[in-house]
Amino acid sequence: MKFWDRWAKVTHASKKAYILRFHYIMNPVRRIAERTPWFNQNATAIYQQRKKEILQKWLDGARVLEVGCGTGELGNDFWVDFGTKFYIGADYSAGMARDAKMVFPKMNFICADVFNLPFQDHSFDIVYSAFLFHHLKPEIRQKAIMEKLRVSKGAVIIEDTFGFEPGFFRLPHKMYYSIADGSHYRYTIREWNNMFRNLNIKIIDQFHTDQASIVNRCACWVISSEL
Repeated sequence: MKFWDRWAKVTHASKKAYILRFHYIMNPVRRIAERTPWFNQNATAIYQQRKKEILQKWLDGARVLEVGCGTGELGNDFWVDFGTKFYIGADYSAGMARDAKMVFPKMNFICADVFNLPFQDHSFDIVYSAFLFHHLKPEIRQKAIMEKLRVSKGAVIIEDTFGFEPGFFRLPHKMYYSIADGSHYRYTIREWNNMFRNLNIKIIDQFHTDQASIVNRCACWVISSEL
């Protein structure tokens, strides 16, 4: 596991490293997978439309913190397409935060740890993250969720990929992402919901792509600590 941790840091150390990994490792395998019977493009399109509706509902006029902002493109979309009033992008990688600031100099980016965000309680209307949690070890994911809820006074929006229940595709799916992304175990939809239930977290909204698809297995939750 230490090897994959180091591999993840290398591939996410800067925008250049991230793009190289995506284009030369992930994309070729993805193109092959999309030619199999287990790919549903229509389900992906429905998911993206639903996500757009969610972002329009929650981000318009909001103070937003994006945790795991990466290269900063989503933050720019929040400004341009969804009417975000104030935005800060935070990433654990100083290289990513630096590169994001270079591309979007008028936006705010910082290097920060998801487990110790440098903000007071309820500082933001919305705390958002996309594809962050599969980089965190399962035993510390609950702590990351609670820290996000701490700095949010509205809701937390989480988007991530999800794994297979036990079956034929579970092992190759895990192996692919370990090699391509250096990332940790991906929760199934059931495991995500069980985690929220154990933390007494309210699920305001949730949706996901087809659980039978082998690519673009994305899910989104809008959660709150208010019961």
